[in-house]
Amino acid sequence: MEQTADTLISLPLERSGRILGTDELNICEFPLTSTGRGSAHGDNTLIFEDDIFDEGSKQTVHRKLIVSASEAFGLPTPADSDVLLVLMHLTNERNGFTDRTVHFTRYELVKFLGWDQSGKSYRRLEEALHRWVNITLNYNRAWWDRSGRRWATKSFHILESVDLRGRGDGRDDGTSSLTWNQVIFDSFQSNHVKRLDLDTYFRLKSPAARQAYRFLDKRFYRSKLLEFDLRSFACEHVGLSRNYDNGQLKRKLLPAISELEEIGFLKPLPEHERYTKRKKGDWVIKLIRESAQSESQPVELTSSVDPLIEELTKRGVHAGTARELVEQFAPDRIRAKLEILDWLIAQGGERAPKNPAGYLASAIRNDYQAPSDFRARHSAHLSRPQVTPKSQPSKPAAESEEYAARLNAAKLRFQSLCQEEQKRVEDLAVASGNRFRVDTYKRLQKNGGKLFEEVRDLLIADYFAKDESEQHAG
Repeated sequence: MEQTADTLISLPLERSGRILGTDELNICEFPLTSTGRGSAHGDNTLIFEDDIFDEGSKQTVHRKLIVSASEAFGLPTPADSDVLLVLMHLTNERNGFTDRTVHFTRYELVKFLGWDQSGKSYRRLEEALHRWVNITLNYNRAWWDRSGRRWATKSFHILESVDLRGRGDGRDDGTSSLTWNQVIFDSFQSNHVKRLDLDTYFRLKSPAARQAYRFLDKRFYRSKLLEFDLRSFACEHVGLSRNYDNGQLKRKLLPAISELEEIGFLKPLPEHERYTKRKKGDWVIKLIRESAQSESQPVELTSSVDPLIEELTKRGVHAGTARELVEQFAPDRIRAKLEILDWLIAQGGERAPKNPAGYLASAIRNDYQAPSDFRARHSAHLSRPQVTPKSQPSKPAAESEEYAARLNAAKLRFQSLCQEEQKRVEDLAVASGNRFRVDTYKRLQKNGGKLFEEVRDLLIADYFAKDESEQHAG
């Protein structure tokens, strides 16, 4: 369904009940703010670093993040981190990470953040947005490139641009927009994100508790029991000052740890169990997950899992999001959107969503309607079929006729081949085909059906077209 900025803004963010937001997995690893830390490198620079064992290379990687601020706007504040989380949630809700540019009103962001509707809150939001445009993040072997499966070195701004409209006091609030930097948006699109319970996050009072919650919610993915070097955890991942000694770090961490215990996130432990001394000046902190598994942890696909959850997760939707969608929406609606997504991927080119998982979640939530040429072939499978008036052929109809003619010609050519030659052509078509179509072909191959046959025919038609093009070129 085509959506304009106006139609998107008519669906404002709401804070009611449990809200599953989105957190990028690199961003939540280190704090980006000046929370109680100070800096030995000047008032406009923060440095965080640690060592991590890389399972792929079987080596220890030294990671470093340098946060550099402009003179005009300074370092980000804890409130800016809250804004950044809401912006990620906003983008996922608005377009499922299919577009770097997202539209919003300052009013809805201020309201979602729980700030009062005073001019001060609007100025606070405006400053936060400008800081994220001007802050430079330098990740030295500290940015996980999911597509390349490696620790990369990247330097970038979080936001590329911000276009603020209206007077900024809530009385004349026009539709504003922002555009994400390509580096972080690529990470969104590669699905290097996790779900985060924003209701729980905003219940936490201290910035240290909020940062610890984000970091630990990611790390509890593998184990309910975590142990860290005390100084590394407190200074590099929560953001406390390196000038504190170990005793001071324990005292500074106490309010944050207590908050996480009170909400049922961490298991309460006596101090002698929480902290263990390895040698003089060297302490370990122990943290145990008390509540249910993290939203970042994928569901193990067994026969006990709802089949629709399994189908959603197969297409890259996070397990927590899949459960949420299955609980909120009718099965027929979800099945219809699954079928539309598979069909769009099979078409390839501009029609295939760049972020299939994000598109699918948004399509289910916002009830995106199917393209007209899909409805012409699959109206019987849609929960709400639409009838196109039989007037003069529109441009989509003409394209549909051309598409059908190309497929029919390819089918006739394929059927004229002997069985052995058909097998050879199909194998070559799959080997050289569009990645999204090939993935869909392989996923549907076992059960066959109408959509599988259409995907196979498209691959074969593409193969014949390439073959003819090469013959003409020769």
